[in-house]
Amino acid sequence: MLTVKRYPGATEFIVHTSKGYGTQMFAVCFLSFSVGVALLAFEPSPSLLLWISGGIFISSLFRIISGVNHESLLVVRDLGVQTNCHSIVPWKSSSKLVPLDSIREIFIHEAFRKFDVCYYMGIAIEHEPQIHVMFPSLLPRRDVLQKIYSETLHLLKQET
Repeated sequence: MLTVKRYPGATEFIVHTSKGYGTQMFAVCFLSFSVGVALLAFEPSPSLLLWISGGIFISSLFRIISGVNHESLLVVRDLGVQTNCHSIVPWKSSSKLVPLDSIREIFIHEAFRKFDVCYYMGIAIEHEPQIHVMFPSLLPRRDVLQKIYSETLHLLKQET
């Protein structure tokens, strides 16, 4: 889901995770916890099912906590772009400011991820051998990236 916030001379694009994903992971976490508690209540010795239930609970809880909540791109005319990645836990959040003078090119490209084709938006930065991928965790759809791309180029190319 894309949210666009416009400010005087700047635009912020925020890509959120789907609300269904967090709800599904919470349901799996709650269900596995409930099965584990029910097994402990009715069976005095731990069984294989209890261990499996505990493993599913811990892994789903880890996915909920370590997942990316939203990623944003702030485009400021005459200054550059800033990318932000926000997680539920603060030590996983990150941001990077790329000055306008350092930007060589902004582009949309396609790549293979497991057995799927995904699209990403990247920035080629002066004096850096690697590209900087925007929205690297969420990888929005191509139509969303095209909207962000066109508005970003329009804002950065404007003359004051």
